[in-house]
Amino acid sequence: MQNYLKGGDALSIPHGRSGGGNSRARILEAAGQLFAARGFDGVSTRELAAAAKVNISAITYYFQGKNGLYQSVLEQLVDDTAPLFDPMISKMEHDVADAGARREALAETAVWFVGALLSGILTDPKIRWQMPLVMREFQQPSSGFQFLYTKRIEPMHNVIAKLVSAALQINPKEIETKIVTATIIGQCMAFGFARTVIFARTGWQDYDEHNRQQVIEIVSSGILRTLNLSTNCGTAKW
Repeated sequence: MQNYLKGGDALSIPHGRSGGGNSRARILEAAGQLFAARGFDGVSTRELAAAAKVNISAITYYFQGKNGLYQSVLEQLVDDTAPLFDPMISKMEHDVADAGARREALAETAVWFVGALLSGILTDPKIRWQMPLVMREFQQPSSGFQFLYTKRIEPMHNVIAKLVSAALQINPKEIETKIVTATIIGQCMAFGFARTVIFARTGWQDYDEHNRQQVIEIVSSGILRTLNLSTNCGTAKW
């Protein structure tokens, strides 16, 4: 059985024997891609088991059912994206604090953030299928949304709010700060969420080193203008 995600990405399920220690990992991988492609209600337990090549009872054994499996998928998503997001957030916390009121340093910090986030979004194959799952939670939040928000969304928004606050000299808790923060993050995330639209408009077949750098440079310039920061600090090659 071959399934497809939006945009033509084939559903890639890890292979292995139906029993043993890799069963749980295979279930998580298969379930993550199926939930991303079709949503929680669009996938039956039988389909999940078939895609992972396990007995239905394995889903109950490892996850106490479909709901527990979905929660575990969200937890795995947070774990999988930690190598990208956790160091990024830590560096941003440090660099924004270190920059203080120095606008050139704030501009360099903003440019670094855009490059780091977009490089991860556009190059990591796992993030490619995980993003539709995140988008579903944004549009139709499940009981797992609060976990995703607390562990992954809120920390990113909080640190970018500090950058916005420093650049625009406004309180980090003001509504304006939060809206500008959402705008900045959204501009970057859109190139992952809406890659099909981007490719249709540009004629690109996929992101490559050249067009990825184009995206980073153009988005960086726009975000610097949003923050009233100089666009002359340049853009590092990612």
